[in-house]
Amino acid sequence: MAGVYAADGSMNITVVSGLAKTGVYAANGSINTVVSDEIGWAGAYHPCGAWWVVSAPSTKVGYRAPDGSMYVSVSPYTSKGQRVTVVAGSL
Repeated sequence: MAGVYAADGSMNITVVSGLAKTGVYAANGSINTVVSDEIGWAGAYHPCGAWWVVSAPSTKVGYRAPDGSMYVSVSPYTSKGQRVTVVAGSL
């Protein structure tokens, strides 16, 4: 079981399509996420219950993208945003 946090302190996420109800937590204990297309307003939660996320640019950014989704960054963490480890799916 993956759990919410990886050994390096990053947050474990599972990327889902958003086509089925999933809720926030995946069966492996990670956080379910849907990748935002950044068109229009997304907000924090997808209708399926997962979090909206978007890959952070390399420039300094806040916690939230302009569309309301959360900025995330994968190893080697050259971008800003919440550090994450993708345990299933892909950004």
